[in-house]
Amino acid sequence: MPTLLITIAAMIAFAANSLLCRLALSNGAIDAGNFTLLRLLSGALTLAIIAFLTRRPIGLRSDWRFSIQAGLALFGYAIFFSFAYLELSTGTGALLLFGSVQLTLLAVYRWQGNRFTAQELCGVIVSLLGFVWLMAPAASRPDPLAALLMIVSGLSWAAFTLLGKQAQSPQKAITQGFIVAAALSLLTLPWLLLSSSLSLQGIVLATISGALASALGYILWYIAVARISLLQASISQLAVPVIALLLGALWLGEAITLLNITTSALVLGGIALVFVARSKKV
Repeated sequence: MPTLLITIAAMIAFAANSLLCRLALSNGAIDAGNFTLLRLLSGALTLAIIAFLTRRPIGLRSDWRFSIQAGLALFGYAIFFSFAYLELSTGTGALLLFGSVQLTLLAVYRWQGNRFTAQELCGVIVSLLGFVWLMAPAASRPDPLAALLMIVSGLSWAAFTLLGKQAQSPQKAITQGFIVAAALSLLTLPWLLLSSSLSLQGIVLATISGALASALGYILWYIAVARISLLQASISQLAVPVIALLLGALWLGEAITLLNITTSALVLGGIALVFVARSKKV
């Protein structure tokens, strides 16, 4: 399967995850602790079943160091995101999350000795400007603690993405990460359920988020990360809010404005510049 299609499929899964989280948490169908717990448990169970049916060893013992690192990063991303989301507007949350992810991955890319071509730099600037312009109208002054949690969530996701560069088998790596993250969620169960709210709708949304959008989506992401540059992996994630906007219009009937279209075009155009510039290098 072409790398570009795999990357796009992963971004669609991320956007679907964002929408599922918003649907579950914004209307009180489930609390953040239960959502995180069910998301990680359903993801781990799905991947463990797939590994069993395909007779592929999970390798927790042989790859224990990677498993712990991936599990910690995944758990940190999921738990901090869920709790921060409760106190942040959509725009503010996206700016903090993706901002921290972009700054981290771009800094690592530069620290590794890579240089930006003029076209790559132009693409990064255009996509970032488009992203900020897209999310700014929905942003508001954040709660300091919630803002900190979202930034830590972004740093955790950046670490999870960087670990994908080390993964020899995407499916095995994601399975390891989910199992450790699920175990961590069970260990922190008393704190996760301090304020418990649960409904059938919330359970269904959290399970879909974990088993499909997260588990399978993250496998696609690790396949893509292994094939593309760190710069491409970083900047491609800015497409997630754009896709989420489209999914919101299709599934929830949310309105799309001229500003949405203009800023989305800037984001996607900037991403395209980065990918085209990379193809010229190869």
